[in-house]
Amino acid sequence: MKQRKFHLHLTLFGTLVLALVLVLLFQTLKGRAEPIFDDNTTTTYYAKTVLGTAPDLKAERYFNKETYDLSGFTFDISQCDWNIAGTYRVPVMYDGKKTNCVVQVEVRASGEDITETASDINENAVLREQ
Repeated sequence: MKQRKFHLHLTLFGTLVLALVLVLLFQTLKGRAEPIFDDNTTTTYYAKTVLGTAPDLKAERYFNKETYDLSGFTFDISQCDWNIAGTYRVPVMYDGKKTNCVVQVEVRASGEDITETASDINENAVLREQ
């Protein structure tokens, strides 16, 4: 029986396809290493407040202290007007860099149903991936 030898001949097209696969693999692994910077998903957390009162946004409500340095989180509330009822999307920054996370804040005209218990906080921190 005759034994066949395996020869690998890479064409220009094959080389380009291999390079593209490696780049896509790198991007995927990079997103897994830093999930809050993964451009393929958006994570939305929820909060409520009443007119005229800025919400008490704290990183420990949304992020795990064992995974992240919570002092690195900031919330960009520059586009929010707490004196106008409505819904605002607050970008979340980590060490000055924009993450894929936002806090959707509902500003209500009255204080009813605003008081939060520990279960409400967990319920409001539901993730929504787009």
